[in-house]
This record gives sequence, structure tokens and C-alpha cells, in this order.
Amino acid sequence: MPRKLIAFAAATVAAVAGTVAAHATSPQVSGEAGTVTPRVTFRQIATVNGTTAQAVAIVRSADGKLHLVFQTHSGNTLAGLAAISISPSGTVGPQVSASGWQAGQPGLVQLPNGTLEAIFGAISPGNVSSVWGVTSSDGGASWSAPANVKGGGQHEALAYGSDITAALSAGTPVLTLPQGGALVIQRGLGSGSPNYQLTNPANGSTGDAEVATDASTGEVVAAWDSIAGNPQLYMQGASPSIQAAVAVPGQSRNVLELAGRDAGAGVFGAYTADGKHVRLLRYGGGSIAVGSLKTTSAKVLGVATGPDGRIWVMWGDDSGGGLGVTRSNMAVTRFEPLQHLKLNTAVLYRVSGDGRLGPLDLLVDQVANKKGSIPPPGEFYARVLAVLSARVSVSAVKNKKKVVVAHTITVKVTDAGDPVAGAKVAAKGQNAKTNAKGVAQLTLGASIRGKVTVTVTHATYRKLTKKVAV
Repeated sequence: MPRKLIAFAAATVAAVAGTVAAHATSPQVSGEAGTVTPRVTFRQIATVNGTTAQAVAIVRSADGKLHLVFQTHSGNTLAGLAAISISPSGTVGPQVSASGWQAGQPGLVQLPNGTLEAIFGAISPGNVSSVWGVTSSDGGASWSAPANVKGGGQHEALAYGSDITAALSAGTPVLTLPQGGALVIQRGLGSGSPNYQLTNPANGSTGDAEVATDASTGEVVAAWDSIAGNPQLYMQGASPSIQAAVAVPGQSRNVLELAGRDAGAGVFGAYTADGKHVRLLRYGGGSIAVGSLKTTSAKVLGVATGPDGRIWVMWGDDSGGGLGVTRSNMAVTRFEPLQHLKLNTAVLYRVSGDGRLGPLDLLVDQVANKKGSIPPPGEFYARVLAVLSARVSVSAVKNKKKVVVAHTITVKVTDAGDPVAGAKVAAKGQNAKTNAKGVAQLTLGASIRGKVTVTVTHATYRKLTKKVAV
């Protein structure tokens, strides 16, 4: 039985029916260092294979759609691949068949010509063991028959058993093929595409792998878990050239999820040294503290690409602690106030997503906590807005006789320290928009006294409300 299918079958055993159900509460904001507890609804969009590996391959296409490809199953038997597309506004489309073959975990890329390509290991109905690809030229609505995309060389003898991940480097797909304890890299698709082993006896014996691309150099960085010695996570530049392998600090996990930036250098992964406090590691460039939540341990960690070089970080557990979520500034040196999301979960496998449009399209692989029964593992989806911060000051406007005739409220709106232009600021019927420095001013009449509520809104952020004394 394939390793991932074993994970799915074991999920029903691992689920704990007595896990306490969580519920959502109203938003609370307490300044830059505060924690936001938003009301976020998670919707199950698919049944997936329960595993800490990448159960769902995702890619954001040029038209803003988020595409998902994943394994389907009938009972405990893998049945094929399915695909779902999520619109830029967050509308989840129907599930369609991508392949009827019993396939391994797929990787997914969008080729330079706009075609979606899902790549997977499988034994064909004609008993050919290889790496296969299916394509969609209509935005994921329909998919081609599988084509053999295996490269050349001796390293892909067991490729049909691999759980594949994929990324683009200068328009070329780069695949990870973990097999027989070794991590094999294939650059390109089809006969003649080079492949080579990345791991060695000291850092091999790997299970799952991840890849992400450094936008500034085109270097694809791989990450994997090794049990060659003590359990250890590694990151390494894998294509087009092989760079130095870096041991990831902190506690080991079955997987290290990676995210690159669409603007600027860097590939990032999240880790924890104590199961509570989360840090973000940049391949070859040190780390930065992200934060912690008292109620939430970091059993499962994830990262996702955000706009303008930002990186989302997510973590959570399956003991009722929910999820911690935050987003960095453009330089990836500071973070927004933490968000604490309630999640009704019995077993949490993985958190992932994509935040390139501004909000985070958050994907959670879990066994939901359902009273009286243990459901199969599911893919749950929610859209999470970013969090604003604001500094508000009040100054009196006096006439020549030193009499107060009005009050000026000055609001500086930031996102993890970056100024936010175009945010709408309102109080007592007065409205203004922030300038390029994130600053807006409102003038209130002298008759207005006491506590005044200032609201800050922006299309891709949560509404921020602050009270100020006038």
C-alpha cells in the first residue's frame, strides 16, 4: 500500500472524537501589538488524502484564479485526480476530474503559455511506470489525457511512487521526486530533461519534499525531512544550480512548507524551537521572530506568498487551539498584529495557501471534529483579510482669541510598519483617504466632545476601529 494511502487509512484511527469544538467570536483590535480574533468561516471544499505532505497542489494563474489539483479516492483506494478553481473574489468552483488513473501526489505549475500542467507519478493502465502530466488550456475546466513527461537518466527508476511537488524556474518546470530515501530533481518535462540526486548519505532518507522559487535569481529551493541521523529538516538550492544545504533550526517536522516572494529575493519557511514561538527562516539569510499565541501550539506550520514581497505565516494545532495567522511587511522584517482563527478540528495535517491578491486564500487539511462520527480528511477553505494598524492623535484648532473652534484628528495607517495609501478614514460623518505616507486628517466641530470612534477601511484589509478622546 502506498505510504500516502496508509496515512489516509490511519486518519480515522488518529482522530479524537472528544476534541472540544471551537466557535468564532467578534473582532477585537488592540493596537500594533494586539491580537485580532476575527469571525472566519471555514468551508469544506473537498475530501482529500490525510497526510502531512502536500495533499493539494496549488498555483495562482495570471487571471487571478487559484487552482487546486489533488488525489481522489474510493474508500481506502486512490481513484484519480480532481481539480477545483477558486475565483479572485473567493468563489469556489465545481470539482472536475483531472485524471482517472491511480496517481501519486501531484505537482502543479502554470507554463509560460498559460497552460496548467499537473505532474504525477503513476503506473498506467498499460503497466508503464513513469512520471505523467495532464494539461488544461481552459483554466482548469477540462484536462487532457496523461502524457509521459519523465526525463532521462537512471535516477527516476521509482518515480511512479513519488509524491511530486513542482515550481517554475525561468519558465521551466522543476520537479521533486522523493524515492527510495533519495530526493531526485528533474528540470523540464519529457525525454532528455536532466535529473539528478540532490541528497547524500548524511542528509538523505527523506520522505516528503517541497520547492519554491527565488524570484530574483530563478533559483528553485527544495526542502525535505531527513532521518539519515537524528530527524532534521533541510533547505537547499536545487536548480538550475546546486547550492549549499542548510539545516533548519528548531524542532523537526515531517515537512517544511516553502514560499518565495513575487517581488524581491528570498525563499522562506517557518519553524519553532519550543512548539510555541514561531520564527521565519530565509534560505541563506537568517531568521526573524513571528510571534506566539497563548492558546495555540505550533504543531503544524505553513507559509504563503503575499503581495509586494510580503510573506504570510500560519501555524496551529489539533487540541482546540485554532490557528495563528499573520503577514509580514514588504521587507519581511516585521509582522502585522496576530490573528487567532477558531478551527473545529480533531486532527490537523497541514496549513497552506496563497495570498498574492492581498487576502490569504487559506487551505486547511484536517479531520473535522464532528460529534458522533469521524469524517474522512477534508480540504477546508477560508479567505483571511490582512490587518491594519493606526496611530491617532488629536489637536485643537484655535482662533486668534485662543478659543477652540475645531479639532483635527490625524490618523497614520500602517501595515506592519509600511504606510498604507488609499485607506478610508471616517469619524462623525467626516471622511478622508490616506496619502502616500499613510496619513489622513479629519476636522471636527468644536461642539463634538468625549470619545469619538475612528474607523479605517481598505478593500484588502479588515476594518479597524479605534476610539479617541476629543
